[in-house]
Amino acid sequence: MNILSLENITKSYGDRFLFKNTSFNLQKGEKVGVIGINGTGKTTLLRMIMGEEETDEGTVTIANHVVLRYLPQHPEFAPDKSSLECVLEGNVSDENRWSIESDAKAMMTRLGIKDFMQPAGQLSGGQRKRLALISALLSPADILLLDEPTNHLDNDMADWLEDYLKKWRGALIMVTHDRYFLDSVTNRIIEIDKGLIYSYQTNYSGYLELKTQRQEMELASERKRQ
Repeated sequence: MNILSLENITKSYGDRFLFKNTSFNLQKGEKVGVIGINGTGKTTLLRMIMGEEETDEGTVTIANHVVLRYLPQHPEFAPDKSSLECVLEGNVSDENRWSIESDAKAMMTRLGIKDFMQPAGQLSGGQRKRLALISALLSPADILLLDEPTNHLDNDMADWLEDYLKKWRGALIMVTHDRYFLDSVTNRIIEIDKGLIYSYQTNYSGYLELKTQRQEMELASERKRQ
């Protein structure tokens, strides 16, 4: 079932194109890794899906009743709010009101946030990133959008997150430079290259093989054309 579509999107900054009339679709339960060299538009892609940036052309369509949760690359919190308040914001509902705080504290402890009342303004950038990760994971969602989720995690924390995402049943779109993490968690890779989105139905190791084949075919076609 298709739950997200980006159709013929174009996005530029000045005379520099990040995307040129390219498309992407997400199926229910897919776990997608987004790769590309720095500056190709990986974060912009997530922000367009979230509606935080507009496309210049093309459409972004999300299926009815689909819930998205987003971990930005550089999260910000009100400096006077406690760590626990930051995590709970936007996560409390009538259904989880009696359990959400204990769930949050358990996850915070697991990711090294021990002082639940410490104001966010006193936290390091790495601690704020972990708070934002917990906030994104705390409530049910149909699509998780994670921008560099393993940044500022030690090995034990990264192992915990890897296990969590492998067991998680929703769809996932994740930007990360951690190749091992991509291999372990994802079942599809999309590469942003020269304004286009290329899709590979495999993990990172399989992507490397398929990309080599694609490049060889393109080279052979160009030689034949010449």
